[in-house]
Amino acid sequence: MSESNYKVHKEWVQEAEFEILILSIPREDIEDKLAYLARDKGSITRSFFEDFVIATCVANINQLLFHIKQQQINPPSLMNVRAEVMALILVVNPILDPENLVINRNAVVKIKEETGPTEDQRLLTDNKAWNISYYDEVVEKHNGDPNSDQKIPAKAKGKKGLPSEMKNMEELEFEIQKQWWKRINKYIKVKQFKEEDMATILSQRYFHNRSSFQTYIVSVCVVDSEDLFVMLDNMGIPSRVAPPILMHEVYELCKDANPFLTYENASEFTDNLAEDESDDNTPRRAPNRMASHARQQTSKKKQPKKKFKDVPKADLLRLASAMKVFVIGQDEAIDNVVEAVQRASIGLKEPNKPIGSFLFAGRTGIGKTLTTKVLADELIKDRNNLVNIDCSEYSADHEYAKLIGAPSGYVGHEQGGILTNAIIESPFSVIVFDEVEKASHKVHELMLQILEEGRLTDGKGQKVSFKDCVLIMTSNVGVGEVDEVKKTIGFGDVAKLTDDRKNRAINKAIKKKFKPEFLNRIDAIVHFNGLKKEDYMRIIDLELYKLTENLKVNDTEYKDLALEFDKKVRNFIYKEGIDEDFGARPLKRCIEKEISNTLSSALLREDIVPNAKVIVTVKKGKMAFKFDTEFFKTEEHKEMVAE
Repeated sequence: MSESNYKVHKEWVQEAEFEILILSIPREDIEDKLAYLARDKGSITRSFFEDFVIATCVANINQLLFHIKQQQINPPSLMNVRAEVMALILVVNPILDPENLVINRNAVVKIKEETGPTEDQRLLTDNKAWNISYYDEVVEKHNGDPNSDQKIPAKAKGKKGLPSEMKNMEELEFEIQKQWWKRINKYIKVKQFKEEDMATILSQRYFHNRSSFQTYIVSVCVVDSEDLFVMLDNMGIPSRVAPPILMHEVYELCKDANPFLTYENASEFTDNLAEDESDDNTPRRAPNRMASHARQQTSKKKQPKKKFKDVPKADLLRLASAMKVFVIGQDEAIDNVVEAVQRASIGLKEPNKPIGSFLFAGRTGIGKTLTTKVLADELIKDRNNLVNIDCSEYSADHEYAKLIGAPSGYVGHEQGGILTNAIIESPFSVIVFDEVEKASHKVHELMLQILEEGRLTDGKGQKVSFKDCVLIMTSNVGVGEVDEVKKTIGFGDVAKLTDDRKNRAINKAIKKKFKPEFLNRIDAIVHFNGLKKEDYMRIIDLELYKLTENLKVNDTEYKDLALEFDKKVRNFIYKEGIDEDFGARPLKRCIEKEISNTLSSALLREDIVPNAKVIVTVKKGKMAFKFDTEFFKTEEHKEMVAE
């Protein structure tokens, strides 16, 4: 019998407020359609079976799904709609009740005889996969609590440090311990948490690196941490010691009280959740669009796309101080950016425009690119937080299409664009147009639309909003003009006068390079000043600290190696590695050449135990290493070193 000849029943779905058309299917046709399920060899989940029934019996399923999708305010529960539709179908087609169906030895689903299953048959509901229901898990996780991001995914339950449900941070119990900090010769108060609360503490954010993790733990564990760092500022310590080193020292005190709060545990916790999110727990071949729509809706609930409005006030208030831990010597530039972000957070910006738009100006190697990365890490705290567009790749006019996708009718138009796809995936992002002066004027015109309208239309015709983005352009324009600014000799506020002259020279060069309509739409031109000697010294301290940390992170036999640097090393690196034209970047190369290369050769050459102590110093204008003899494996090596 043709489907067009089936009797149609109109039924009202209360939850969706929509009328569906249910087909009344004769018994002989039902058995023909049930043969479809034989492909799964008898392993049929209840949700898979329900998908089949809905697809088979509801004539206007696509219209129902479209209707549900349009409900922006108080949308119906898809799980409730599904249950109601199934109940209505079984009224019209009672033979499709699972209790009336069996599976034979050939894994074919058939209608049960009145006398019951035969010896070669078993009830459909008795197959081992029946109770593995994707939708039950969805209901358990999401219908119970609309704010279900505080619940652990089902597959993660039972893994190390992962309870079935986490507490709020405010609910955690702790004791106060006093920890002696040698650097300031004072005790600081540290909260000692219970190990069972590790998951709650570590779930609050994603950590991009070890320093980011340590900063977070200090903010959680140290009582009145802000007051502590105000005291350090008053003592002048941050001007002598790189902030990440101070943060590391305080973190070690926190870890003494909470030994389970380690970067390794945080990484394992994140990996467990990522593994759970990537597991495909859906029916293998859902035969209709309702199941697909359900999975899309569930995916959105499992991983809601973060928005700017979701950033806690405390994070916004701490943003400047958190960024200054990692970016050295650019406090004024950071303050300018953070002030704009804080203004936007309380609504003092046009609603459809980006959170902020900035042109970072200054010579290479002074922290422009680093600032964009740190801003993304500290503001968004998510894996996909930075969209980097290298404008040197978009110097030809036709290449702008790569950002939004090829027009309809051209090859690849269905793939979308690099920029628009990234923002659709992660609406809350920091977008960086690196060396923007090298981009084609077509790219600048695209940026004008983002700055003015806060949106773009991609090659597929989708409108992409940029209202939850921070737009940053970096540029080296004006460096040549700055070089012409002669050093001022005199008394008074000479340094500030010189910086003002440099900034005016850069502004003049920028106005020559970019059109007025482009510059007028940018919130601010942020000037990055040249680094001073004390800034370079703090950066050297930071890079030497990173060298030690890299040994711990990389899983080699030397991960427990103890490195110590005497004061001569800092001066040597400053003398050999500073080039004003290239900023701080040559420092890394100098450390790699003078320390990393020679130390690796020495370690491979000497027969020392992996947890040796190495003192790095300078002798006769060259880097030298002192190995503690007690760490050598053989007496012969000890004697050689002693000689």
